[in-house]
Amino acid sequence: MEAPVKRTHRLAPYLFICLSLTVVGVLYDESLIAYSLMLVSVAIFMRYYASLSAAAVSKLTVVARSNSATEASDVLVEYELRNNTKIPVLLGEYSLSYSPLLKISGTPRAGVLLIPPSSSTKLVFAFGGRVGTYRVGPLKVSVRDPLGLFRSEDVEVSGELKVKILPAIEPVVVRKLWVSTRKSGLVKTKIPGEGVELYDVREYRPGDELRYVVWRLFASRGMLAVKEMERESFQYVVFLVDSSRDMWVGPPRQTPVEHFSRIVASVSYYLCRRGYNISAIVFNEKKVSSSGKPASGLEGLRRVYSTLVDLEYEEDSASAVDLGEVISRVVSLVPREKAIVFLFTRPSGSWRGEFVVRLSETLKSKNHVFFLVVPLIVGYETTGLPPWARGLYQLKLYEVLKEDLESVARLRAQGVKTVAVDPTYAPLRVVRIVEELI
Repeated sequence: MEAPVKRTHRLAPYLFICLSLTVVGVLYDESLIAYSLMLVSVAIFMRYYASLSAAAVSKLTVVARSNSATEASDVLVEYELRNNTKIPVLLGEYSLSYSPLLKISGTPRAGVLLIPPSSSTKLVFAFGGRVGTYRVGPLKVSVRDPLGLFRSEDVEVSGELKVKILPAIEPVVVRKLWVSTRKSGLVKTKIPGEGVELYDVREYRPGDELRYVVWRLFASRGMLAVKEMERESFQYVVFLVDSSRDMWVGPPRQTPVEHFSRIVASVSYYLCRRGYNISAIVFNEKKVSSSGKPASGLEGLRRVYSTLVDLEYEEDSASAVDLGEVISRVVSLVPREKAIVFLFTRPSGSWRGEFVVRLSETLKSKNHVFFLVVPLIVGYETTGLPPWARGLYQLKLYEVLKEDLESVARLRAQGVKTVAVDPTYAPLRVVRIVEELI
């Protein structure tokens, strides 16, 4: 649909000049009337050209695409605008809207573009990487005539694009997990079962396979015994990540939800390498996403990784988290066997405290183990910020930290198992809990 063309603030002084020339021409020099008519004709032509350009913009074909990126690199969003008419768009003005949590770098969000007839042009926008799903768009374009006398209304040439940014697995954290667990002797428990390594030698029982009989022991002692092989025990681990609005407060890449994602990504990588079955659920005010039943190996890691991408900031402040839906999804996801469920959130606020207690009691009644994980942020990276901004961040940080510690104390008094540590040490604490509870 063609956008209507309206006059700008420049048209009034332009017409005043034309009228002045006409008056002077009538009173003193008739040749000025011809100049006045020529200027009026130019204005009419500008109006006509602006209408044609607006029609060309309304018929643009736009292809939007984004690259796959992690939070460690910038994400690029590219728009290819193709002009399907013979009319050039000389003074097109574009503007792009996007999620308030994204920070654009390199390319301005608004500017001027030129689209030749029957040709195309590209717009590339770079955003700083932050784990999650973000809104980019819509992209709007308006046109002006070369003199700026007329301007069309904004035309939405491309709608919203969902940009997904993957969490970064921190190699340093994973190496620390391997080194720490080996030094402390935290290894998966060996239990009797099918395997290739020897667990123990025991007396023969009816039904044992003859291939496991220890004939040397029978020959020397006259005792019929069999070899019992060993296998590693395994555990079901479920990560529950809160991505509601309060979890996105803080400097870029230092918000609680971004700490949550990096902890879960690194711990998941470690646990999958160890053969554990893992799963993840993320929720906000709008939706609840899960990776499905717990899985091990690369498949389990892939599912958890793709679920962490669904972390999303809900811009509608009127909506609220459906706590019943979240608990129902958790209960349906955990297996019948004992599982460990880790909830990553800040427990401050009345509804969160009630939610944590309710979820803990529900899981305990089904013989599962529940832990609340609260990464305590004790400092922000404020390099490059003005002194007044650093002061505000630190003041807010102390208030949040105090509130979290008080909430943790109340929940512990109600019997909720809680891990409240610096985000740097949270992965190790989570892994120790999983290894020790087998």
